[in-house]
Amino acid sequence: MTPRSPAATESGAQRRPDPAGVDERVLAAGTTLRFVLLLLLLAAAGATMVPRVVRHLLASPQLADKEAGCWLAAGIDTGGPLNASYVQFTRNAAAFKACTARYQQDFDGVSLAVGAGAVAVAVAVYWLLPVWRTRRSRVAPLDAMDVHGGLRPLLDDLVNVAGVTRPPRFVVDPAAPTVSAVAFGRRRGPTIRLDGGLVATCDTHREQFRAVVLHELAHLRAGDTPVTYATVALWRGFLVLVLLPWAAVGVDILLVAGTPGVRGQFAPFNTHELVLGCAIVLAVHLTRAGILRHREIYADLMAVRWGASGELWEAYARQPSWAGPRPLTGFVELWRSHPSWALRRASLTDPRALFALERLPLFLTGLATDVLVWHLGSLPDASVPVRAVLVAGLVVGVGGVALWRAVLYARLTGRPVPSGAPVGLWLGAGLVVGELAGPGAAYNHWLPPHPEALLILVAALVLVMAWTAQNAAWWLGSWRGRSLGPAMLLGLAAPALALASVLSWWYGDGQVLTDGWPYTTAGLLGSYGLPGLPPAHIGPLLEVVAVVGVLPGTDASVESFWWAGVLLWLVPLLALLGPALRPSSGPPKWLAGALSQTAGPSVPVGDAGNRPSLGRLLAAGLAGGLVCWAGLALARSRLHRPGPAAVGTTGPFQLTQLMGPVLVICCAMALTAAVVAAVTDTGRLPAGLVAAGCAALLGAGGNWLLMAADGCLGPLDTVAGGCGWHPWAAGRLLRIELAYTGSLGTLLAGAAAFVGGGAGVLGRRLGRAGRRRSAARVRPRRSRRRVWERGVRVAAVVVVAAGIGTTVFAVQASGSAARPSRSPELMLDQSTPAPSAALVRLEGQAWAAVGGLDHLNAFMSAQRGYTAASKAVGNSTSEAGFATAMGRLSTRCAALDRVTRSARGYFTVPEPTGQRMWSDLLTRQREFAAACRELTKRPGAGTAEAATTARQNAVDATDAMIYWLAETGAIRQKPA
Repeated sequence: MTPRSPAATESGAQRRPDPAGVDERVLAAGTTLRFVLLLLLLAAAGATMVPRVVRHLLASPQLADKEAGCWLAAGIDTGGPLNASYVQFTRNAAAFKACTARYQQDFDGVSLAVGAGAVAVAVAVYWLLPVWRTRRSRVAPLDAMDVHGGLRPLLDDLVNVAGVTRPPRFVVDPAAPTVSAVAFGRRRGPTIRLDGGLVATCDTHREQFRAVVLHELAHLRAGDTPVTYATVALWRGFLVLVLLPWAAVGVDILLVAGTPGVRGQFAPFNTHELVLGCAIVLAVHLTRAGILRHREIYADLMAVRWGASGELWEAYARQPSWAGPRPLTGFVELWRSHPSWALRRASLTDPRALFALERLPLFLTGLATDVLVWHLGSLPDASVPVRAVLVAGLVVGVGGVALWRAVLYARLTGRPVPSGAPVGLWLGAGLVVGELAGPGAAYNHWLPPHPEALLILVAALVLVMAWTAQNAAWWLGSWRGRSLGPAMLLGLAAPALALASVLSWWYGDGQVLTDGWPYTTAGLLGSYGLPGLPPAHIGPLLEVVAVVGVLPGTDASVESFWWAGVLLWLVPLLALLGPALRPSSGPPKWLAGALSQTAGPSVPVGDAGNRPSLGRLLAAGLAGGLVCWAGLALARSRLHRPGPAAVGTTGPFQLTQLMGPVLVICCAMALTAAVVAAVTDTGRLPAGLVAAGCAALLGAGGNWLLMAADGCLGPLDTVAGGCGWHPWAAGRLLRIELAYTGSLGTLLAGAAAFVGGGAGVLGRRLGRAGRRRSAARVRPRRSRRRVWERGVRVAAVVVVAAGIGTTVFAVQASGSAARPSRSPELMLDQSTPAPSAALVRLEGQAWAAVGGLDHLNAFMSAQRGYTAASKAVGNSTSEAGFATAMGRLSTRCAALDRVTRSARGYFTVPEPTGQRMWSDLLTRQREFAAACRELTKRPGAGTAEAATTARQNAVDATDAMIYWLAETGAIRQKPA
């Protein structure tokens, strides 16, 4: 950053406008997005709450218990690790689907009717609310109160001053003694109700009357009245028709309905759902109150701009108000829909409150978004990309607009530019609280086993919000258009899509991390079709590669939004290219609209000193690309070609050949971003990402050349064969590398930029300390001091990077040496704690109730049928009777085969001992059916004896299974 001279600084300070001259309308306020978030939250919550209420009220309790029993019968421990439940579910997916379909009760039609009724009630409230507020028993027409005829011309003049396109209808509430008014109604028919006290003081306090009416006309001019009352109508309908019945049903499910065992089993989930309902009330009420408070300040400023006197605000601000403890006063203010008069008066001279980054609205945005995500979870898996874009757009829209406004206000008033990291932290805090309070991450636990995994989302939010703030500062200095809207839209679309990329991965794969790392390295290799242990010389690398395979970038499809990370490189680059290609002097065009006519002279908000040099960033990217090429060459030289005898290592070799360059490119991006951020004074994150993006493109291009020319590079060859040119095969691998680079590489580069920025701060402090020590001796030249200071920053980054790399390598190497060999039977680790005796009993009861006992009865019935048919064969005295008896026996054998096949598709027994007995029973029954068929094909003494033995084995296995169920309490009593 080029330092400015004291004269320039002083001149800039003199030309800095007064805060009162900043036009609050220069950028969108973001309140519309917050209203949209509330409307979507209510709609999504109603879409999931209404079916639950209808189902609870109309469903058969017996069938509902049976459907819940399907979960327990499948061995899904709702209170245990979710990953183990997933393993059980994959084993019994077909049986689970058949079981739930058997007992499922369809009330979709009733739910749709109830939901449509709730929407109809909300629409009716919206249409009838103005009628109710202007009913004859309460208000009177203006003409009836304007006995002297002087009120109507005054109001018409104020309407003309406000420029309202649809003049409102004025009514008077004669019973109201207050000096106030209120605007309400629909867009086509707005109404302003004047209180009797205001009308009575029209002549004596004319300026006060004008200020009150202009304030209400400002609400109509802004068009926020219809949206406000639509939200009120929808909230009231949702509260009465949806939320209260849902809460009553939730309490009944938690405390009354069902058996105590089942209630206790699902108590965490049901409790979390009730807490989620409370979170909806909290988020909707506090968010709506905050929006309305800002709405009042906007109306105040607009009224003053139209000529309203500030005496009204001065008078009310001087009145004594309740003064309790400051924390209690602030807490009370949160629940009010109108700001304090002191704040309203202060905002007339400094609209700082409208540009401030308030923590509570950001926290509530994160909380409301998480609740919205939970209620959208019932949508099909194919909707994950749409859900990710919707959620990311709302979060980044609300937080990003606030950041752009705060950065603009800081630049216009000469204040320090705010950092976006706290905005990301507060958004992430709301999201984490929503996950921990609701059943999102915890599901049927009181807390998720590993809540620290949620820090991934917090880190992603901090990254995109910090990028948004720093990118906004760059664009404010380079954008020359008449409006900042296009620049802000571009600056919000890029981080929204980047966050959608992270959310798409999180909803698909990443959220399982809240239950712990579910994958074994051997299991991951097995999932790639690479069973067996890797070669010793690439073992640690292969394990790292296997872990990277489940991180962002795994999905290279377009709908995974991996390409959105590239926008975080390109958008700041455009901000630097604009002034470089089209240099211009003078203030930007949009500055005239940002300042009112009383603001004074314009200020140089876009001086080039606030942005790093484009040439230096490109040079840093080139250096990072060269480092990446060296790393790629080193990695390829370490990958030995598998010999003819090493057939089993071909798969692991191919995996490291594919993913090794990905690791090298990502590490080069991180190192480049860290170094650039360390030597940059402002805009460290976008500067680091621009340089890292250049390094990534050079690295990917270099690796493509290496892959395309594989076989011609001597020691760098990894594929045996002659020299040739393979551009298309290398291009297919390039797509995978770009996917990882755009997603995982961007995240690593962003994190490294934060580390590098911290190291840069440390380097500056060390540099200042060194300068102070040497100042008494010889004052060094300025150029040498800056070079030495930057050298200290780079050295600090190298030390930090080397320390982290050494630690990771040591941990990885020690972990690899100590890890025993395992058979990669499943990708997921099945090591889980043993379930409790109560859970074993519940699972056994459910297994028997939803079909297990039916299968056992079918076995015994088929066995009795065989016994009767075989006796008939033995008692036959004629050939015709023998043939008839053998036909019946053949039918019984077919029945044995049918019930055996049906039982083989049923659930496995959750308890290991019971599963061994069930497997033995199925084996005995299958042998019995085979012996029966053999007897019908070749009747004789030998086949009859074999069938009798098989029958006895099947009967014994059936009795043993029934006896075990009785012993464990799955059925009421043991067989006699």
